[in-house]
Amino acid sequence: MRKEVCDLLIAEAEQFGHKMGGDFYEVMKKAPQVVEKWKGHYFFAQEVWKNARTREELTAFLLSGPDPSPEELETWLTFMRTIPYVLRKGLQSAAQSIPPPPGGRPRELTPQECKTICAEIGSLHGQGVELRDAQKRMAQRYNKGLRTIQRAWQQRAKWKSDAI
Repeated sequence: MRKEVCDLLIAEAEQFGHKMGGDFYEVMKKAPQVVEKWKGHYFFAQEVWKNARTREELTAFLLSGPDPSPEELETWLTFMRTIPYVLRKGLQSAAQSIPPPPGGRPRELTPQECKTICAEIGSLHGQGVELRDAQKRMAQRYNKGLRTIQRAWQQRAKWKSDAI
């Protein structure tokens, strides 16, 4: 196959990956069921899937074969352009069984950090340091806002009950 044809096919394949919101080579590892609808193109699609781990592998595979006829090239391009829609339809039912993302802002402190911070604040407070000053020290030490440290301190009862 000529380099120009090879580059055209690879560009179309990578565009397909972008339409799917991901990387073509990752999608190709996970999408062999699409071929069921396109059984007439099964051999070509299977060979592409086997050789589409990287752009270099795919280029080497395509360059090793003969140039497709104009009809074959158009069929392959149509096939690649149609895959995102076939996948989308096939994956909709699977996507419905996945729970929604948790939403909200990600936590700034891990539970272990919260336990450690509360223990250190308690230790400082036990040594006579004012509570607010101890919280300020922890905010500086962990490079977090004072309010974040205060929220962790307010939830310290949760950490005590987990330890029991």
